[in-house]
Amino acid sequence: MLQFHRRHPFIADAIGLALVSINLELMLLFRDNYLQPRAWGIACAAVNRPMVCMARDADGWLSGYYGWGAAALYAGLLTLIHAPSGVSVAAVSLGALAIVNGNATWGAIAVCLGAWSWMRRDFYRN
Repeated sequence: MLQFHRRHPFIADAIGLALVSINLELMLLFRDNYLQPRAWGIACAAVNRPMVCMARDADGWLSGYYGWGAAALYAGLLTLIHAPSGVSVAAVSLGALAIVNGNATWGAIAVCLGAWSWMRRDFYRN
């Protein structure tokens, strides 16, 4: 994913940081607009539910059954076996999303593993 910048590794890092921040901002916007307000809870309890209720249900299920944390931890553990740098970006991004959604322990471990492998990677090996 980010391997096309072999001669300029800082561009790949900037792209990765931009992806992480965009994903985190989109999740925070989704939570503020659709998960937090009580009006959406009432609208989703109706018979004719809006489409956003399926996303609310999926987020609730993933948070309740540690789906966000498990995906983040899996990506973080993949970084330990010398996966490409895109997996490190995914581990940091999924870990941040897991922390936001309540799976803080597994998310924090994934962020640490992803950031560690992102910093230690050899730019010319990937």
